Amino acid sequence: MSNCADLPVLECEVPKEGLKLDLVLRPREQKDGEPQYWPLFNADNPEEHFGNMRFNIRKGGVVTLKITLDLSEVPGRELEFVRYKQSQKLDGIIALSPDFRHQFRARAKEEDGDYTKLIIRVKDKEQIPDRFNFLWMCVDPETGMHFVSGDPYAAINPIP
Repeated sequence: MSNCADLPVLECEVPKEGLKLDLVLRPREQKDGEPQYWPLFNADNPEEHFGNMRFNIRKGGVVTLKITLDLSEVPGRELEFVRYKQSQKLDGIIALSPDFRHQFRARAKEEDGDYTKLIIRVKDKEQIPDRFNFLWMCVDPETGMHFVSGDPYAAINPIP
């Protein structure tokens, strides 16, 4: 399956107290020149996987995603999340929708010398529905080659 729109949606109600989720991003090799979307897996239940995210956020609530890069399906590749030295607010992703930064922050964290952890915090500052279209972005540190995958339908919805 190459399109994340074909996979289940990770949909969560985020309480005022916040919500923390541990997820695994599993890159895949491109096949036949087709874009290859990378699914997210529930770290506690690897059978549960998602193509997109949708968060229903109560006022003041923040969802924190701890994402671990799993390279088991790309043997021989040494990938890590891209880090942006000028702005450490959007590591590991490329924002595709407007007003993305005011509610979304992603920071790569080092583990065993590689940036294979990504901490994402999403909050709803303005109490308006938002689409968070973005691409996952990893890099091979030795060659500088970039690897990209999408999450075209990610969204948040405020809950009154």
